[in-house]
Amino acid sequence: MTTSNVNQREDTTAGESRGNRRRTNEEQLDAVFEVLADARRRRIIRILRTQDGDTVPVPALAQTLATREPTDPEPDQLVISLRHVHLPKLDATGVIEYTAERSQVRYCGPSLVERLLDQV
Repeated sequence: MTTSNVNQREDTTAGESRGNRRRTNEEQLDAVFEVLADARRRRIIRILRTQDGDTVPVPALAQTLATREPTDPEPDQLVISLRHVHLPKLDATGVIEYTAERSQVRYCGPSLVERLLDQV
């Protein structure tokens, strides 16, 4: 193998590595857009942003959220929706930290989410 072939292989590997990283960033961006596409999740984030990084019990979050929902849902129904749908999705994208066992949630404040929410 000549030196030029070695360099060429290294360049290909570096390019493939950058491509994988780019796909990961694109997948992360898609996941953030997906969670922010839901109005309830945006309201959840806005509520948690006001907590200065403190943890919030899920029932308290549901109570606050109920006052901001357009349909005036029952807080108990919101707790179920939060625990089974919205909080796991937000946690999976790194927007929040959700501890199901303790029923606690904390906003992480990723800069991408901050920038996007400031635009909406």
